[in-house]
Amino acid sequence: MLIPQCPYTPLISAPASASEITDSNLYGFIHHMTCNCTRQHGYILSFEDIILLKPALAAVVRAVRGNLGFTQENLAHAASRTYLSKIENAESSPTIDKFVELAEALGMSPLAFMALILSTRDKTPSSALLAEAADELKKLQERVSDDDIAAHLAGIDLVKRPAARPLNLVKLKQVQECKEIGLSKSETARRLGISRSTVGFLWERSMPLKSD
Repeated sequence: MLIPQCPYTPLISAPASASEITDSNLYGFIHHMTCNCTRQHGYILSFEDIILLKPALAAVVRAVRGNLGFTQENLAHAASRTYLSKIENAESSPTIDKFVELAEALGMSPLAFMALILSTRDKTPSSALLAEAADELKKLQERVSDDDIAAHLAGIDLVKRPAARPLNLVKLKQVQECKEIGLSKSETARRLGISRSTVGFLWERSMPLKSD
């Protein structure tokens, strides 16, 4: 399962070298990390993960199109011949909208399409990836429900966010107190246990005046 990197301290273990990563059949391009301050552990994706997505996508599209007897012209409603050639030569990757259209044109769901691509990249059975994803979704739903996601939609339209980011007055006061005693932004973030981006947002702000 992927977990976010701690914003305050570096991870204990460093990524493997390029040769070690390439030669690994067990983890592929996912590297195990442990955080100094939280002791949490998990996996992060390396730059090579992104690089390998295009070749994996190209291989899947080539194989599925070829084995099912589709010509590039057959898929013209999803992608032009020029664009499809770029995808099949790992020179381009589709937007999410085009990805969905291409999956449907190849006769599969976007989920199955992505599972095949990740399976090809990671040399892992697609069934194992889907089982892991199902487990992650089950755990995520304990914290993020379908209703939580639906609350950001109005029909098919996205609900607009408020123009201004609301201030947390308690955090603002704590940040200002740290600033007054001479702590840096990084030191403040570590002391208060909040992200450096939140500290930066509150750093130059002041407490609102009390109304009579």
